Amino acid sequence: MGIDVAFFSAPSDAAAAEAERRPGGPLGWPVQVGTRKTGWLRKEAVIEEAGAAFDGFAARGYDGVVNMGKLEELLTGAPYDRLEEDPRWGGEISDDDPPEDCGVLSVTDTLRDALAAAPEGALENIVGAWAQTEELAPQDGEGPTRDDLDRHLAFLHQLRDLAARAHDTGHHLYWYFQT
Repeated sequence: MGIDVAFFSAPSDAAAAEAERRPGGPLGWPVQVGTRKTGWLRKEAVIEEAGAAFDGFAARGYDGVVNMGKLEELLTGAPYDRLEEDPRWGGEISDDDPPEDCGVLSVTDTLRDALAAAPEGALENIVGAWAQTEELAPQDGEGPTRDDLDRHLAFLHQLRDLAARAHDTGHHLYWYFQT
């Protein structure tokens, strides 16, 4: 089974932490909430879809710690090792006992601001280097294909747009995952 992931913005860590307890997470994807009888021995799933509670998008295959750290390094020129000094880099925001099957981690404001300020063409200039990182590189060792680069670039554009909206409203960025 894969991991469902979403990047989203919220005004505060407390607001973002609510995504952990919300059915369907921050974007409200379908969740089975029970079953109902449809015949003498037959039952079917009852699916509920809560609408999106936060501005964001689904992004399977991208993590909010290593992938975002490398992206921040490429955009800002700051060494990856310095990211550990920023408490928002992959910071757990839950203040009490989080659910076992999901979580919300913070993304640095430095990355949010760098993405929001990225000039036209900046993402196109770094996508090749970003796609070469161990976590994103194809398993066959051949390097990323044109399709891989296009997919990564589409993700980066979505993230840049989300970061710009978050920056304009004073919100922070977060990474939600559900196993």
